[in-house]
Amino acid sequence: MNTSRVIAAYASDIRFEFLKMLRTPAFAVPTLVFPAMFYLLFGVLMNRGGDATVALHTFARLGIFGTMAPGLFGFGVSLAFEREYGTLIYKQALPMPHGSYLLARMVMAMLFASIIATLLIVMAFTVAHAPLTAGQAARVFVIEVLGVLPFCAVGLMVGASVSGQAAPAVVNVIYLPMAFLSGLWVPLQFLPKIIQDTAPIWPSFHLSQLGLHALGIESVGSTLSHVASLLGVTVLCFTIAMRRLGNSGVRLLGGTATASGKPAPLRRITAMAVMWASIALIIAGVMGGKAKVAAAPAATDAAATESVAASAPVGVAAPAENVLARFDSDERATYGNGWAAGGDEKRGGNSHATQKVLGGALEVRGTVGDALPYPFAGTAFFPAGYEDGKFMDYSRKHSLNFRARGDGRQYTVIFLSGVQVDAIPAMVQFTAGAEWQNVAIPLESLGTTLDRQRVHGILIGSMGPPGDFRFELDDIELR
Repeated sequence: MNTSRVIAAYASDIRFEFLKMLRTPAFAVPTLVFPAMFYLLFGVLMNRGGDATVALHTFARLGIFGTMAPGLFGFGVSLAFEREYGTLIYKQALPMPHGSYLLARMVMAMLFASIIATLLIVMAFTVAHAPLTAGQAARVFVIEVLGVLPFCAVGLMVGASVSGQAAPAVVNVIYLPMAFLSGLWVPLQFLPKIIQDTAPIWPSFHLSQLGLHALGIESVGSTLSHVASLLGVTVLCFTIAMRRLGNSGVRLLGGTATASGKPAPLRRITAMAVMWASIALIIAGVMGGKAKVAAAPAATDAAATESVAASAPVGVAAPAENVLARFDSDERATYGNGWAAGGDEKRGGNSHATQKVLGGALEVRGTVGDALPYPFAGTAFFPAGYEDGKFMDYSRKHSLNFRARGDGRQYTVIFLSGVQVDAIPAMVQFTAGAEWQNVAIPLESLGTTLDRQRVHGILIGSMGPPGDFRFELDDIELR
């Protein structure tokens, strides 16, 4: 068979698989409609204050959620039925190029992922009004289209292992819990610590962190660690699936079995080496997937941001005094407007907080509500004034230090800075335990998310989970 006929055979098989799945309502409708429907619900309708940050975060998470379905269901369910009914054995007798079936399924999943990504990008630009640039949209599109491949491998392993009747249930048991446990439905910072610690074992977590990084949002783990884990999952699941299918007489990549029906020793050694190498990649990705990374936009986007910032005046030079507040008698600071408690009521939320000086420290109490996807309540310090455009230049300062104790919950320090009001603020989390502890935040570690020449405010408080909270602060310094 000449090259043109081989290419035509591959193309025909891809077209057949895509049209077949597109004409299967049980697959096409939920796969294509649900991500857009959920984004409309959570990113637009429930985003009562029109918060651009919420719209962008929701876009990132639901884009990955939509990417998972074509691979898991497109491979897992249909393959299980075709294997059970003998269709795969029949296809081996057809004059099809080697690997045509697998290639057609993978391209089909990538085409569905590209449609989902395009729908969400259009919605982000139009109805959600997310602060999304064309460069960011293009990077997220590529990540989501290529990111479907690990889930194709997982679906292939499921389809090679279970019956057709059991496949839908097994895929759903994988799909929905994985999405929740990797922070696609609820941001990880609002989930219990055990879920945060175990999130890097899921491929959807690594793909979502790549998406967040591409959007300039703070993520965890390096790009290399995420790619390593996704590659390891893909190779491991693919190898397991091929071995299971081969043992049942199905060879989607061609080849024949030995006379004994078992693989040759060299083939077995190679397969085991590949499996252990993929496990090593997964472990490396999990181990490297926890360190926080301040994501920087692409060069063009960064240049545009720097250009806007450069045109705005630098903030008032910060005083040489390092101490912001000691709270010996009241909430006053050594300069600025002092520390003031507040919540998210102005954004349409129902979180609130109060504060008072107690025993030489600032006690902050309040309740985090559930009216907004990203609630906040706590205390805030505006060094140059509350009004928009009032900045302090902290370029000569290197670290925010304070002492804290509280109820054991996780709290967040938020730096409001820069001239772009829709920009994602720099955020750092800490846990306020029962005993006093020293918290030190190096400002350099926040990267481009913190414009140290134009700091508008510093907020310390709770972003969830919903409920009552209490913490104390003392000896706040900017050194």
